[in-house]
Amino acid sequence: MIVVDTSAWGAFFNGDSSPIADRLAVALETGEPIAILPVIATETLQGFKTDAGFRSALSVLSRLPALEPSFDTHVRAAKLYRSLRRKGVTIRGTIDCLIATACIDANAALLTQDVDFKRIASHSALELVAF
Repeated sequence: MIVVDTSAWGAFFNGDSSPIADRLAVALETGEPIAILPVIATETLQGFKTDAGFRSALSVLSRLPALEPSFDTHVRAAKLYRSLRRKGVTIRGTIDCLIATACIDANAALLTQDVDFKRIASHSALELVAF
Protein backbone atom coordinates (compact mmCIF):
# COMPACT_ATOMS: atom_id res chain seq x y z
CA MET A 1 0.00 0.00 0.00
CA ILE A 2 1.09 3.55 -0.65
CA VAL A 3 0.06 6.85 0.88
CA VAL A 4 0.07 9.79 -1.51
CA ASP A 5 1.21 13.12 -0.11
CA THR A 6 -0.28 16.50 -0.91
CA SER A 7 2.60 17.36 -3.27
CA ALA A 8 1.77 14.38 -5.48
CA TRP A 9 -1.99 14.97 -5.42
CA GLY A 10 -1.42 18.62 -6.33
CA ALA A 11 0.73 17.70 -9.31
CA PHE A 12 -1.81 15.09 -10.40
CA PHE A 13 -4.93 17.26 -10.09
CA ASN A 14 -3.15 20.20 -11.75
CA GLY A 15 -2.50 17.98 -14.78
CA ASP A 16 1.27 18.35 -14.46
CA SER A 17 3.41 16.35 -16.82
CA SER A 18 5.86 15.23 -14.17
CA PRO A 19 7.28 11.94 -12.92
CA ILE A 20 5.35 12.10 -9.65
CA ALA A 21 2.01 12.88 -11.34
CA ASP A 22 2.67 10.09 -13.84
CA ARG A 23 3.50 7.63 -11.03
CA LEU A 24 0.23 8.49 -9.26
CA ALA A 25 -1.74 8.13 -12.49
CA VAL A 26 -0.29 4.65 -13.00
CA ALA A 27 -1.15 3.68 -9.43
CA LEU A 28 -4.74 4.81 -9.89
CA GLU A 29 -5.10 3.15 -13.31
CA THR A 30 -3.70 -0.20 -12.15
CA GLY A 31 -5.62 -0.34 -8.89
CA GLU A 32 -2.52 -0.20 -6.71
CA PRO A 33 -3.67 0.03 -3.08
CA ILE A 34 -3.66 3.69 -2.08
CA ALA A 35 -4.63 5.09 1.31
CA ILE A 36 -5.06 8.64 2.51
CA LEU A 37 -4.69 10.45 5.78
CA PRO A 38 -7.48 12.94 6.51
CA VAL A 39 -4.91 15.73 6.97
CA ILE A 40 -3.59 15.07 3.45
CA ALA A 41 -7.15 15.27 2.12
CA THR A 42 -7.56 18.61 3.91
CA GLU A 43 -4.29 20.01 2.53
CA THR A 44 -5.13 18.81 -0.97
CA LEU A 45 -8.71 20.07 -1.04
CA GLN A 46 -7.93 23.50 0.38
CA GLY A 47 -5.78 24.22 -2.66
CA PHE A 48 -8.62 24.25 -5.19
CA LYS A 49 -9.74 27.58 -6.56
CA THR A 50 -12.94 26.29 -8.18
CA ASP A 51 -15.85 24.36 -6.73
CA ALA A 52 -15.73 21.98 -9.69
CA GLY A 53 -12.10 21.12 -9.04
CA PHE A 54 -12.83 20.67 -5.33
CA ARG A 55 -15.75 18.32 -6.07
CA SER A 56 -13.77 16.32 -8.61
CA ALA A 57 -10.86 15.81 -6.20
CA LEU A 58 -13.20 15.01 -3.32
CA SER A 59 -14.79 12.31 -5.46
CA VAL A 60 -11.40 10.64 -5.92
CA LEU A 61 -10.11 11.11 -2.38
CA SER A 62 -13.28 10.03 -0.61
CA ARG A 63 -13.12 6.58 -2.24
CA LEU A 64 -9.74 5.82 -0.69
CA PRO A 65 -9.37 4.03 2.63
CA ALA A 66 -8.36 6.48 5.35
CA LEU A 67 -5.60 5.88 7.87
CA GLU A 68 -6.70 7.39 11.16
CA PRO A 69 -3.66 8.10 13.36
CA SER A 70 -4.19 7.24 17.01
CA PHE A 71 -3.19 9.38 19.98
CA ASP A 72 -0.12 7.15 20.32
CA THR A 73 0.77 7.85 16.69
CA HIS A 74 0.66 11.58 17.44
CA VAL A 75 2.91 11.12 20.47
CA ARG A 76 5.43 9.09 18.44
CA ALA A 77 5.32 11.77 15.71
CA ALA A 78 6.34 14.34 18.33
CA LYS A 79 9.13 12.03 19.46
CA LEU A 80 10.28 11.67 15.85
CA TYR A 81 10.32 15.45 15.43
CA ARG A 82 12.33 15.87 18.64
CA SER A 83 14.75 13.09 17.64
CA LEU A 84 15.36 14.74 14.28
CA ARG A 85 15.97 18.12 15.91
CA ARG A 86 18.57 16.56 18.24
CA LYS A 87 20.33 15.25 15.13
CA GLY A 88 20.30 18.74 13.61
CA VAL A 89 17.57 17.88 11.10
CA THR A 90 14.92 20.58 10.90
CA ILE A 91 11.52 19.55 9.56
CA ARG A 92 9.40 22.52 8.52
CA GLY A 93 6.05 21.04 9.46
CA THR A 94 4.81 19.06 12.42
CA ILE A 95 2.27 17.42 10.12
CA ASP A 96 5.08 15.84 8.10
CA CYS A 97 6.21 13.87 11.15
CA LEU A 98 2.63 12.77 11.75
CA ILE A 99 2.26 11.60 8.13
CA ALA A 100 5.61 9.80 8.28
CA THR A 101 4.73 8.05 11.55
CA ALA A 102 1.32 7.00 10.25
CA CYS A 103 2.96 5.53 7.14
CA ILE A 104 5.49 3.64 9.26
CA ASP A 105 2.66 2.29 11.45
CA ALA A 106 0.71 1.10 8.41
CA ASN A 107 3.74 -0.35 6.60
CA ALA A 108 2.90 2.00 3.77
CA ALA A 109 5.35 3.73 1.45
CA LEU A 110 4.89 7.44 0.84
CA LEU A 111 4.68 8.99 -2.63
CA THR A 112 5.99 12.52 -2.26
CA GLN A 113 8.38 15.06 -3.69
CA ASP A 114 8.69 16.99 -0.42
CA VAL A 115 12.32 17.26 0.69
CA ASP A 116 11.36 17.06 4.37
CA PHE A 117 10.16 13.49 3.86
CA LYS A 118 13.51 12.59 2.30
CA ARG A 119 15.18 13.91 5.44
CA ILE A 120 12.80 11.95 7.66
CA ALA A 121 13.32 8.75 5.63
CA SER A 122 17.08 9.01 6.00
CA HIS A 123 16.71 8.92 9.80
CA SER A 124 13.72 6.60 10.28
CA ALA A 125 11.87 3.59 8.93
CA LEU A 126 9.84 5.71 6.50
CA GLU A 127 9.85 4.18 3.02
CA LEU A 128 9.46 6.44 -0.01
CA VAL A 129 7.99 5.40 -3.36
CA ALA A 130 10.46 5.73 -6.21
CA PHE A 131 9.28 7.59 -9.30
